[in-house]
Amino acid sequence: MTPIFLRLGLAIGQMRCCRAFVRFSGIVLLVLFACAPAQANPLVFCSQKVSLTPEQQDKLLLFSGKVKDLLAKSGRRAAIISRSGIDLDKFGIRYSHSGFTLRDSKSTPWSVRQLYYGCEESRPSIYDQGLAGFLMDHENAINQYVSIVFIPDSMETDLEQAALNDKVTLKLLGAEYSANAYPFSIAFQNCNQWVLEVMAYAWGKLGDQENSRQAAQSWLKARHYQPTSIDVKYAYMVWGTYFLPLVHSSDHPSENVQRKIYQVSMPASVEHFVQTQAPEASRVEVCLNGDKMVVHHGWDLMKDHCQAGPGDEVMSLL
Repeated sequence: MTPIFLRLGLAIGQMRCCRAFVRFSGIVLLVLFACAPAQANPLVFCSQKVSLTPEQQDKLLLFSGKVKDLLAKSGRRAAIISRSGIDLDKFGIRYSHSGFTLRDSKSTPWSVRQLYYGCEESRPSIYDQGLAGFLMDHENAINQYVSIVFIPDSMETDLEQAALNDKVTLKLLGAEYSANAYPFSIAFQNCNQWVLEVMAYAWGKLGDQENSRQAAQSWLKARHYQPTSIDVKYAYMVWGTYFLPLVHSSDHPSENVQRKIYQVSMPASVEHFVQTQAPEASRVEVCLNGDKMVVHHGWDLMKDHCQAGPGDEVMSLL
């Protein structure tokens, strides 16, 4: 057992998630697939609130304002936005949660439309959250990375229309949530998979279908969508999925489960698919480093620990 598992075990061994007792073996697996807003995130526990000092809140408000300025100055109307969450660096994963940020949101400009799992309601729903809340509302908010992908004009129009259409977004909302949902099954859905299926509906011009989710997944498969493969090296982490309400194995191919590999839609696979479908798309990555924001352009990941690399821009929050 590695030190990270020991730390996780000590930290969460006696906690409750959505009123259900969870053992740390299952939580370690859940940590890999975090993607709901924190106040209803099965990983952060429904009763737990994100605790930030006034100084941290001020910095995050300034940071979210800079991100919003970047979006406004882009001249775009819609983008795919992803944020970091729980520290997953040891698994080679920086981003866990994606949504659509929309200039003409029915909430506030550049709010994030996303899949939300409500613990109290025990069901997923569509949730519009202001950008500041989106960036603050998770346990690792003070170590913030944000990735934004801008889409070319014609594809942006289709995506914006689909993302703003309540009928479409609800039609593509799965009835059952699973943090590690298999991307080519309609049994469950996670937040990043919902983003992909909205993209498929918009760009595939799928219109009315008897089963919209199935049609969207067929379109993704036909265009060689590749989900993120996560190698779960410890067998007890797989066994834990049979005892947890928000992690499942039944929708995954049996050979993958036996090999302890889960294929899951994560922000990295969402962004890679956009890049293959829209070569003219662009990406900008930003992070918070004390009183400064580092801005990186390109499809490669910026340096770890929010360090500026060659060509990166460093901006003061003030």
